[in-house]
Amino acid sequence: MNIERALATDGWMEEAELEYLASVASKSRVIAELGSWKGRSAVAMAQNTRGAVFCIDRWGGNALTGGEYGAAGAIFAEFQTNTQGIPNIVPVTLDTVSAARLLGSVGLRFDMVFIDACHEYEAVKRDIETWRELLTPQGILCGHDFFGNYPGVSQAVRELLTPFRLINNIWTTEGAL
Repeated sequence: MNIERALATDGWMEEAELEYLASVASKSRVIAELGSWKGRSAVAMAQNTRGAVFCIDRWGGNALTGGEYGAAGAIFAEFQTNTQGIPNIVPVTLDTVSAARLLGSVGLRFDMVFIDACHEYEAVKRDIETWRELLTPQGILCGHDFFGNYPGVSQAVRELLTPFRLINNIWTTEGAL
């Protein structure tokens, strides 16, 4: 697994979490990442798959990250710099539900969906419900920030995904049965 470039990219993902994402990505061909920020996890997945990583984000930041809004903003520029030269990263500048509608309408199905966008309960619930419909039969649904200051994440996961398992702060359906 190759996570050196991901480790050098700004972000909150721990090394063990990047290793997990890289491992799952190595077995996946079509990946959706909901919430890409500066690209740390996207790089880990893209450098370990022979497929494509669709990075879905509005790149607008939030109260914690700050930043300018939209694709012309500073966060998206940093994402582009951090992912430069990685040809299998496909940025999609849409909200997660619009992206699901668009990508689903052209017949895309995903081997892996990684949810790390809005951490509010209703948003996480909506992302789980929307994106699990786009998974391949053996597809893996996973996400970040189960613990910490985001009770909406753990609440939505507990309500909608039984069973699931935890790898550090990542929740996943992989190997949960």
